[in-house]
Amino acid sequence: MKKSFLLPHSCMRVGLILLVPFFIMFCLEMAGAAPEITITMPCLANNELLDGTVWFTLLQGEDIFMEIWILGLLVSLLFIALSKEKVEDEMILQIRLQSMLHALWVTSLCFVLETLFLFGFAYAYSLWATLYIFLLFFILKFRYELYQLKKAEK
Repeated sequence: MKKSFLLPHSCMRVGLILLVPFFIMFCLEMAGAAPEITITMPCLANNELLDGTVWFTLLQGEDIFMEIWILGLLVSLLFIALSKEKVEDEMILQIRLQSMLHALWVTSLCFVLETLFLFGFAYAYSLWATLYIFLLFFILKFRYELYQLKKAEK
């Protein structure tokens, strides 16, 4: 018996619904109009203090707006990418695999280009964005291939 690690089909709708507010939050952050959401947060390591790294502490008044949209975008994209189709057959699995391989190639190329041409914080931010590039490219390629398959069947 083949085991599938895909989410139920209903998770795709949840992912699409969640994508909207988290994408709006992302846009607010990029526009510099993000509100502050400050709370006390546990911290594993913090090297912002002058005397070196502090381990296992609580950060007072930490703004978590960015963490919310980063994790929200990730979860919503994962829900969309990893949800089953209504009919999940061998052809769909093959298209899913091919789309995943294309996404891996594109992401690897992005990684090489980032490593060669970006430095400092720009490099760090681009590496962080590469995970989202992988998911977005996979979703777009997979949806396009499904569209082409359905168009060819008509």
